[in-house]
Amino acid sequence: MNRVLILLFVLSFCSLAHAQEGLVRQVVPQDSLVMEMPAAVDSTLLGTTIFSLINRNGGDVEINQSASMERAFVKYVENNAKKRLNGYRIRIFFDNKQSARANSEEVEKSFTESFPQYPVYRTYTNPYFKVAVGDFRTKSDAAKVLEKVLPFFPKAFIIKDVIDYPL
Repeated sequence: MNRVLILLFVLSFCSLAHAQEGLVRQVVPQDSLVMEMPAAVDSTLLGTTIFSLINRNGGDVEINQSASMERAFVKYVENNAKKRLNGYRIRIFFDNKQSARANSEEVEKSFTESFPQYPVYRTYTNPYFKVAVGDFRTKSDAAKVLEKVLPFFPKAFIIKDVIDYPL
């Protein structure tokens, strides 16, 4: 009996895979982005979850999850917070004059007051004091913020950097 069920499952899976061979995603390159056509979706199921479907039919859903699974998820989130990845920041200050240290502190304070939602990174790489802001995964995200920053810091520009994992 089990062999028959397994055979039926494999045959139905193969026929489903064969039917979907004709549904190939079309990739159209534009500039430096890759646009993918969205997969066909049954519009009657948009915005619904499996739980709402079960509850609609009068069933109750109870999720039983082991404590080890919860600990594993918490550990996963904590580990991601420590990760660093390649991304972009906005450099708002770069100088090596005698007063560069004091000026970098003033720029950091000024930026934090104007844009408290973005992290500020003040570094010293001999002989330059630098102030960079933000943790952006894409250059376009950084460019959006750069437009807001330029009126306050007209010499600001986008740099590639190793960023902290976004919250």
